[in-house]
Amino acid sequence: MSFPVPAQAAGREHSHIRALDGVRGAAILLVLVYHLSTSLGVEFNFRPLSVAGLGWVGVDLFFVLSGFLITGILYDSKLKPHFFKNFYMRRALRIFPLYFTALLFLLLLRAAWPHLGLFGPSSDGWMWLYLTNFVIAAQGFGAFGLMDHFWSLAIEEQFYLAWPFVVFTLSRRAAMWVAFGMCVTAPVLRSAVALTMDNSAAIYVLSPMRMDALAVGALLALAIRGPDAIDIRRLVRPAALTAGALIVLMAICVRVTRNVTPHSLPMETIGYSLIAILGGATIVLSLASPLRHLFEHRLMRWFGKYSYGLYVWHPILWMIIFHSDWARSLRGGNGVQEMLVSTFVAVVVLLAFVMGSWHLVESQFLKLKLRFQ
Repeated sequence: MSFPVPAQAAGREHSHIRALDGVRGAAILLVLVYHLSTSLGVEFNFRPLSVAGLGWVGVDLFFVLSGFLITGILYDSKLKPHFFKNFYMRRALRIFPLYFTALLFLLLLRAAWPHLGLFGPSSDGWMWLYLTNFVIAAQGFGAFGLMDHFWSLAIEEQFYLAWPFVVFTLSRRAAMWVAFGMCVTAPVLRSAVALTMDNSAAIYVLSPMRMDALAVGALLALAIRGPDAIDIRRLVRPAALTAGALIVLMAICVRVTRNVTPHSLPMETIGYSLIAILGGATIVLSLASPLRHLFEHRLMRWFGKYSYGLYVWHPILWMIIFHSDWARSLRGGNGVQEMLVSTFVAVVVLLAFVMGSWHLVESQFLKLKLRFQ
């Protein structure tokens, strides 16, 4: 049997792996379903709707995928000229235009609608510096209101700033040991905070607490590269067994704790790490098992292509549509019919914003990436 992405292809520079677009699509769909259900006030009650209540794991899948892709890019270009310049310029062209466009949109929103009631008490300046997660850790969720979700973008940016120096200065094996150390250290730090302090926000949003997810992806990327690389096809069976076991374990945890949020003690201590491992197993299965057909589906890849815009815009727009006083008065109530109409409007407005930001902003800057191969 042949696979479209053996280990060699997974490490080839400039190769575009369609299945990973689908993994990104799965991650954003989980997040969208989760936030849509919470916006509608769905009571999960630990029945089939618990799947929607666990949609927050999509962010963890994003972390694992980022660690995998970024580490692969860094390792493959380690001996090429302009290592740091090319990497940081390409990251800036991909991330900054949409990110700062959203912040400018926030400024306009404040000016045009100062009494919206969805702005947080913290200064916007922290978001411009990618320090949102540290402020939320100190002040709690709600510090930035409808921009709270930028905490995960801050974690990724902080990873992008530090990790290239690890890959560049260390050997592959040493970098793998660093990644492994990150996987071990993060749950230890979380457990220490969870057992001694009452600060779920810090556990959830601080980079040292969440670095195991990024490290799992990095470890996998390095494992399938280099002269003694592991053929990714050999990882399919253990990945499938691991994924199955972790899904069962998560179901048991939800059943016992009766809590689908990320803030139960089992989740805050070891749970995030297990979810990260599940994300790594998902990447393996998407690359080298028949499951790749699901992730290569056109719809999954479509959501993957626009996942960044979907993630940036959906809480901003949906908070306004579902939770502002203006929207409540406009729809005339919170009945089933009114909420269905609001849901339709929310999805349409989101897709319009995402497509507009892609064609008017993101795609224009992405063309410049060719200058920094």
